[in-house]
Order: sequence, then structure tokens, then C-alpha cells
Amino acid sequence: MSNTEATTVKMPHIQLDASIHATAAILPGDPARVDAIAAFLTDVREEGFNREYKSITGTYKGRRILAISTGMGGPSTAICVEELADLGVTDLIRIGSCGALQRDLRLGQLVICDRAVCDDGTSQTYLDTFAYAAPELAYLRKPDHDGTSFTDTDAISTDADIAARQRPNAICCAPADSSLTNACIAMAQKLRLPYAVGPTRSHDALYLKKKPELDAFYSTKGVFASDMETASLFAVGAIRHLRTASILNTVVEWEADLRDGISSYKDGEAAAARGEQDEILLALETLADIPY
Repeated sequence: MSNTEATTVKMPHIQLDASIHATAAILPGDPARVDAIAAFLTDVREEGFNREYKSITGTYKGRRILAISTGMGGPSTAICVEELADLGVTDLIRIGSCGALQRDLRLGQLVICDRAVCDDGTSQTYLDTFAYAAPELAYLRKPDHDGTSFTDTDAISTDADIAARQRPNAICCAPADSSLTNACIAMAQKLRLPYAVGPTRSHDALYLKKKPELDAFYSTKGVFASDMETASLFAVGAIRHLRTASILNTVVEWEADLRDGISSYKDGEAAAARGEQDEILLALETLADIPY
């Protein structure tokens, strides 16, 4: 799409065009969180609200920032990122909630994701690891990108760099952009925020009965957290050559009741509410500080 077309034509789902004049975006899942981001900005302008995509623009320390909700799950996240890329957005930070997969993560502690396990259909489809229901469609598993394989070893180490390698029985991971993620880490240190750095597991089934078993498995592999959107953001970002990062707020501690944890967060539980403010601040400070 040409720049002229992007300026005048609204994207079909997010209903935005290039008049947003923003190359940086913060991507919460919940539309209500867009209002929380607005409180940090000046010159706030409402841009739209179509389907799950509520959007505003505003200024933070001189940089124009778009905040747009993605809804829940990988498909709506990928659609949003694709359409933002067509509008010239290059820097995207997800802020969301997660369940802890490690015992030492506490409510309100941030997880800065360096990669995401692709246990969701969207990121697997983008990274060509998806098994189609019809076996005769196996030939479609050809790269939709430059051929790089985004897999990590079957024992995920928390300090290993993301490597482009293909190994038997490897866990497929989508990588964060290292430059933007490192900028988030440096800013978290500067702001003295409670954070950890490690992988999240992105999935499609929040209430799957086997989820405790899956959580226990990935916990032993060194995965820090569980969410539903990060892998899709990273997968599309890698293919579209975008700078992507994901900052997650721990709202359910390890082995705590999922429903109770989410309900407490929605009710404004103090530590989790503080974590939400921290992740917004960290994303904004990072986007305002990095070269663009």
C-alpha cells in the first residue's frame, strides 16, 4: 500500500488511517486499559472504537503515541499489528496480564518477555509450524517469511539468546525484538520497577482442563508466565520487520486459583493495579527514550 493510500483509506478492522501520525503503539488487550493509558498523555485524541479495537493518540515527552486495544487472543492481535504496520507503525509494546509459571513471581511484578512459546494457532500459522487438519495440506507449510526458523531448545534456558536453528523436538518460540526489549529492561532498571526477564507461553484456551498440567510442564522448562497474545505479536513483528516487546503484569501467582486471581485484578487488587500502572509507565518511557 502506498503512503497516499494509507493516508486516505481506513484499515478495515482497526478503522484508522495514517492521519494518526504515530510510529509507536502501546497494545493493551482490554479496551478499558486504553483509558488508563490516556491519563499519562497530553493532547489526547480519540481515534476510534470498532469491534475490540479502541484507540487514542496522545503525546508523551515529545513522542506521539497510539494506544489501541487488541482484544483477547492471537487472531485479533495479529490483525491489529498487520494493519498498524501498513500505517507505518514500527515500534509496538504489548502491555497485558499474565499468570505466573514460577514460584518467585509476585502479584504486580512485571515480566519483560524475551520470547514466547507458540502454543497458539496464530503464531504457529505465521511461523509455519501449524499442523492443518487435512494431512494433504502439509505442502502449505512453507515459509511466509525469509525462511528463518524461530525455534529454541527443548529445555528453554532463561539466559540464552534466541537462536535461528531447527532441532528435533524443539519448542517453537517467537522472538521479541532484542533492541526494543533491551530498552525496556534498561528503563525498568532506571525506574527501579520490580521485573523479571524471560519467556511467556502464549495459548488459546484459558479454561482448558489440562492447563495445570501444561503449566507445570512449562514451568520446569524455565518459562516464566502464561498469556494469550505475545507470540502472535512477536511472530507478525518478526515477519514484518517491526520492533516489538511485551511487558506483562502478574495477576495470578503460581498455582493460585485462576478465576479468583483474575476477579481480584478486575476488582482493583492493590498489587496488580500497581503493576498495571508500572507497565504503562515503562512502555511510555521506553518509547519516548528510544531513537525513532
